[in-house]
Amino acid sequence: MVEKATIDEWTTETGLINDVDVWMQNCRFGFKEEYGSVAGVDSPMFIAEFVNEEGEVVASQGYSVGTGWIVSDDGLSISHPTRKNVVGSSVYGQLINRVVKDLKVNMAQYGKPTEAKSWNGLGFHVVQEEHKTVSGDVRTAPMPTEFLGEKVYESAKEPAGPVSDIEKKLIALASMPIEGFQRQALKLPEVTQDDDLMALVLDSSPEGFWAKHHS
Repeated sequence: MVEKATIDEWTTETGLINDVDVWMQNCRFGFKEEYGSVAGVDSPMFIAEFVNEEGEVVASQGYSVGTGWIVSDDGLSISHPTRKNVVGSSVYGQLINRVVKDLKVNMAQYGKPTEAKSWNGLGFHVVQEEHKTVSGDVRTAPMPTEFLGEKVYESAKEPAGPVSDIEKKLIALASMPIEGFQRQALKLPEVTQDDDLMALVLDSSPEGFWAKHHS
């Protein structure tokens, strides 16, 4: 006899994270294919990986910054030719206002809004909310409703001596779990063009780059 399904089993869900605690890691500025342009012009995003308490990646979320912003330093920062501050109507601006104005988080102690690393390691309870983008579209995005503090693993170990620019980039990336570190490191041409350095990046043993710089 065929077992009948319940009505609940035929109810779909969005698949979006909602009403959960998450911590931001691998924060950067860039572009996500699933988001359209604004008036035909590409709008960069603030992009963050969300991890749960166990450090497992549960989502990759983008918040539109608005047009005119230039992504620099391999996605670590943005700049604008005519303004210094992020526009409040952009989704990234709404994220900033929620955290700074509503939750009263002193974000200045973590860095600048134009530097993606300012968000690394910060935890929030997030809830899906509808927001208008700068193009007028209505989208949902997980917005913070509570500040959970900073994860101690966000701070990478300091090097013992002088290091090159590429080593500095890799040390900054080493604050995230090893899978994310390796994935982002292999996007850097300085790594893929150096066989010895690439071997260290891909080495998951205690002798690898990540193990020696992660904390």
